[in-house]
Amino acid sequence: MDQSRKIDIFGVKVDDLSFDEAVLQILKLAKRENRGKYVVTVNAEFVMLARRNKEFARILEGADLALADGKWVAFSKLISGGSAQDRVTGVDLVEKLCKKCADKAVVIGFMGGFSGVAQEASKRQIKANPGLKVAFSGPGEETIGHDLKLKLPFPATKRVDILFVALGMGRQEFWIDAMREKLNVGVFIGVGGALDLVAGVKKRAPKVFQDTGFEWLWRLGHEPGRIWRQRVIPVFFAMFLTKLLKNKFSKKF
Repeated sequence: MDQSRKIDIFGVKVDDLSFDEAVLQILKLAKRENRGKYVVTVNAEFVMLARRNKEFARILEGADLALADGKWVAFSKLISGGSAQDRVTGVDLVEKLCKKCADKAVVIGFMGGFSGVAQEASKRQIKANPGLKVAFSGPGEETIGHDLKLKLPFPATKRVDILFVALGMGRQEFWIDAMREKLNVGVFIGVGGALDLVAGVKKRAPKVFQDTGFEWLWRLGHEPGRIWRQRVIPVFFAMFLTKLLKNKFSKKF
């Protein structure tokens, strides 16, 4: 696979790719000769967790692709020498890859979410993309619990080219790390809460929130329980502003 340029975002290296470039790279990772590849979609919370959790940082470092999911990560990439401005979000990846794979011999799998979310996401994508080959959908987070050793209910010999894993930040990456050499999956993609949006269980933030970097605030307003995990976002924002000001100051002298 062609190597993209990596940009360091406060200790986490992120690929400097546009959305379309990321999709093409993932399709290369999904080829039948590959197995156990994985993609992470990095937002501000990922960066902050990696700064305090060495194992999580190791998993992000080892990813075949680390994509800028969060808008502030995309902004940070630009002020750190990157050129690609696109966010590469989990929900956009699910929808675009399913569309791209509908007329290809690429087998898809959906995993995660609660109460049949993976199954509903699968049904909607098959309806939207006739010809899409889905070999697996489920189980939900409530089935998996805290057992990161749980294998999927398909034989190790059965091939899934692209497996979307929606177990939430950290948990999905640790599960992928534990399972990627044990399952016949071409590329695992951690997509967080994307399947909830694809399945229509939750609504996506209005575009103005997405484009300005305040989607997290919109989500917090609709899901107050996220406040504990999102407490680190203002810290990331302060780090971003500090770097931005340093860059501007250094250019003056």
